[in-house]
Order: sequence, then C-alpha cells, then structure tokens
Amino acid sequence: MIKQYIKDFYSTNFTFKGKEKLSKLTIFFVIILDIFIFITLGLGIDFQVKVLNNPSVVYPYQCRNVVDSNKLDDFNRYFYTYQNNNMKYQSIKNDQMDNRCDEILHTKLKAVQKEHKIKDLRKREKELNKDLNNITAELNYLRANYNTVLFEKISSQSSDKSIVKDNISSENIKTKYDSYVKQNEKIKKQKEALYKSFKESKSVKEFISFVKKNKSEIKKDLKELQKSYQLKKDLVTLAFLLPLLFLSFYMMRKYLYKEKYTLYVMFKNIFVVILIPTFFSLISLIYTFLPKVFIEKLLKFFYELEVPFIVYYIAIAIFVVIFGYIIVKLQNKYRNDINKFKSNSISKTESYNRSICNVCTNKVNYETMNFCPCCKNELRVDCPSCNKKTIKGLNFCIKCSSEL
Repeated sequence: MIKQYIKDFYSTNFTFKGKEKLSKLTIFFVIILDIFIFITLGLGIDFQVKVLNNPSVVYPYQCRNVVDSNKLDDFNRYFYTYQNNNMKYQSIKNDQMDNRCDEILHTKLKAVQKEHKIKDLRKREKELNKDLNNITAELNYLRANYNTVLFEKISSQSSDKSIVKDNISSENIKTKYDSYVKQNEKIKKQKEALYKSFKESKSVKEFISFVKKNKSEIKKDLKELQKSYQLKKDLVTLAFLLPLLFLSFYMMRKYLYKEKYTLYVMFKNIFVVILIPTFFSLISLIYTFLPKVFIEKLLKFFYELEVPFIVYYIAIAIFVVIFGYIIVKLQNKYRNDINKFKSNSISKTESYNRSICNVCTNKVNYETMNFCPCCKNELRVDCPSCNKKTIKGLNFCIKCSSEL
C-alpha cells in the first residue's frame, strides 16, 4: 500500500503528461539558475551553522589556545600576537563570542600588547641567543684543547707561537677562558632579566590571573556546547531549508496543474537542488539519535572475534542489497518507459517520418515493407475501410483517411 502511494504521489507531482520540449538555451539558463540557488543555499547554511551557535565562534581558536596553554608568561607564545583579522562575518562573530573570551582577547591581551613590544622582545632574545651560541662555541673549543698534552706543547714554545687559533698560549689561555665564562654568565643574566621583566609586568600578571580564574569554567561550558552543537546544527539547517523546499514543491505542483511546462521544470529543478542538502541534514539528524552504544558494542563484538573482516563482509552485503534493489527498479522503470514510448502514436509517427523501425531503429521502407527484416516488427496493416495497406500505429489510413 505504501509502495502504491509513493508511485501515485510521484506520478501526480513529478510527471508532466504534455508534449512540450525545452530549447537548449532554456535548459542552459535553468542550469545556471540551479547553480546560483545551490551557491546561495550554501552561503545561507554557512551563515546559520558556522557563525550562529557555533562553538568555534563562541569560543574561538585563539581563546582556546590561551586557555589550554601552560606557558602564559612566555612572550614567544603566538597568542600574544593575536590580531582581530577582518575575516568573514567577523563583526557578527565578535558579538557571538563568550564574554570571558572577549575579555581575554580584546582587553587583557591588548593590555599586554600595549605595555610590551613583542617583536622587540623577540628580536632582543635572538640577539642574546646568537651571542650566547658564539661564546659557548669558543668555550667548547678551549675545553677540547685544554689538556695536559696541550700544556706540555705550550710550555716548550715561545708565547707568541700558539698551536691553536687566536694565538692562545700558555700565558693567555686561562685569561681568555675566564673572560668567556664571564661573558656567558652575563648574557644568561640578561636573558633572565628580559624574561623576568615580562613575567612580572602588571598586564601579564593580570592576564594570567584572569585566565587561571576562568579556565575550568570555560572548558566545562565549551564541552557542553559541543555536545549540543551537532543536533542544533541539523535543526537550524532544516529550519532554513524546509520552508524553501515546501515553497518550491508548491510552485512545481501549481504549474504542473496549469500545464505550464517551462515553469514546472524550473521549479522542479529548484526543488531537487534544495532537497539535496535537506536529505543530508535529515540523515545527520537520524544518525545523532541512533543508539550509538548498541552499534559500538556490536562492532566491538565482531572485532573481538578472530575474523574481524566479517564486519566488512556484512557492510558490503548491505550495500549490494540496497543499491542492487535501486538499480533493478531504475532499469525496470527505464525498460517500461521505453516500451511505452515505442507503442505510442508519437513514437510511431516519428519513426515513420525518419523511415526507421520504432522497435529496433533499423532503416526500413514503409511504402514497400510489411515487416522489419531485423526484428519482425509489423510495419503495415490492412485498413478496415478500404482494405489497403496502411501504416500501423498512425491515427488515419494513408489511402482513404479513415480513422483507424
């Protein structure tokens, strides 16, 4: 009964019984319209689900990185260079942002940027690291050559004839070594002072204090929002698409009953375009409510067996059954449509005009042949009025014009 209802519904609302055809230019513009509508739907859905109520908008990436970081006092961390880029829907996203994240990014972080020039701090750190690396290399060189054999060779030569670079001799090697050690300690203290001045500044302390105070609550609220987001996303998408779907269906039916084929085809295409994202949203919504615990247990059961590929066998079997049923039904419908087309008067008239068999499309002569030599299809019959041969399937006799 349900199957028959679906067939009746389809034939009533999706089958045009007229004979009108569309020009190639009309078809082209219908396709262009479909593309524009599909793009507009994508933009509408993008706005609805990616801007409004999105966890990534309420708690943006930069805010989550700050909350998850364990090095809030390190000026090398990228979130100190946060900038509010002019991105898509940025002003709306700012309105949707959580108040605590807004305070972190637009108040506390701005205060840090105002008090400290992060680029200058990084530049100074690089300079100190470069000097430190150079001095460390010199110390390592001296340590590598600072041994008993070296001193025996140094003690037996003139002080101005060093066997190592920089004219290091028995008279100056200790002095040189001590000088490098002092420079090394000095640079380390400069680095420590650089880090300390940043860590102990007022803006950084207030920033760290605020983040630590709100960290656990932000994580908790984000987790709860993420749980409900998928359901909310599907419902918002459907709320956006369903009115358009019903409106396009109504317009399609309206022009179908009025037998305005061009407008019927146009709104039918619009209906199909809107139906595609609607279908996927419905599937996603159904998946959200599926008993995932049962599915997980079922999959776990199969994987615990020694032959876990049984799961894939079952999946392949399911796909074969589903798609096999669809393919057979489509082919049967196609075959029936072809048979109906071959048997109607329009098809036979067209075949007669083209001098081809309407069954096998072989070239035939309707003036001299009674049957197709390839498929035995009957081409001519006797007219019941004049008893002369006339074309089978035409409405009137070609000899006496009597209605057949």
